[in-house]
Parts: sequence; C-alpha cells; structure tokens
Amino acid sequence: MPQITLNSRLPSPQTVVAPRLHTVLCGYAERTDFTMTVDFGIARAAMSVPVRLELPGGRGATSIPLVLAAREHTDWFPIFRGEARSEDQGLLTSRLRLIGDYEVPLGALGTIVNRRVLGDAAQRSLRAFLERLRADVLDEIRRSESDILHREGLHI
Repeated sequence: MPQITLNSRLPSPQTVVAPRLHTVLCGYAERTDFTMTVDFGIARAAMSVPVRLELPGGRGATSIPLVLAAREHTDWFPIFRGEARSEDQGLLTSRLRLIGDYEVPLGALGTIVNRRVLGDAAQRSLRAFLERLRADVLDEIRRSESDILHREGLHI
C-alpha cells in the first residue's frame, strides 16, 4: 500500500483549527452526497466520485482517524485509511496534515496503472481533498468568529 503525507498551512493557531477540523470532518461524514474529483491526468479528464468518509474513532485532540472510499464501484477506486491532523506551527499558524495509506484496486496492476498511466491520480485526488478540507476549516473558523461577534453585539 502506498503511503502518503500531504501538508497545508493555515493562518490560524492549532488551538483554533483542531476543533473546527473535527466539526468539518463530522459534517462530511454525515453527508450522503459528498464527492471527490478524480483527475485522471489524461487530456484533462476528470470525474466526480461519490465517496463516504468514515470516522472510525480513537480521535485525539489534534488527530482524527478517517477512511475515504467510493460509495459505488468500490473495486475501481482507491481506499484511503489514515488521519487528518492539525499541528502547531507557531503562535498564529498551524499545519493541516493528511497521513495514511491508500490501497489502489487490482493490486500490483492497479498500482502500475495509477502511477504510469494515470500519473498518480489517487495522490492528486487526496491533495484536492486536503485543499477542500483546508478551505472548509477556514470557513468554519470565520463562521465561528462571526457568531461570537454577533452574540457579543459587535457586528462586522
């Protein structure tokens, strides 16, 4: 199984990011219409794949185990098993990490097709997922801050 570690910086401290990361992932897990875009790397071909996100438990304060798998045609798409983490990078920044293994279908043949024909489509899809997760965490932070200001009577 290929291992993967992807990183993305956030302009917010880890203490703010970690709870919002959990909120966003729980929202993804509840959705039945959650999709990921698979970029095949061939003539700009891509497709939207309905996926399920499972949160198997064992969550820590800054680390959340997760599984990403296709809802349909599971024998054609990779499965990712790993975790999303928020890590402290200083007073005002943090790092969002996606760490784990992905299993491509069809064993060794699937690995060769993913690498040589599709140009690591599985890894690109996970990178796109991480960037979407980052954007949604930042939106959740903004929403939370706006709610606090509204409750305190300080409108922006």
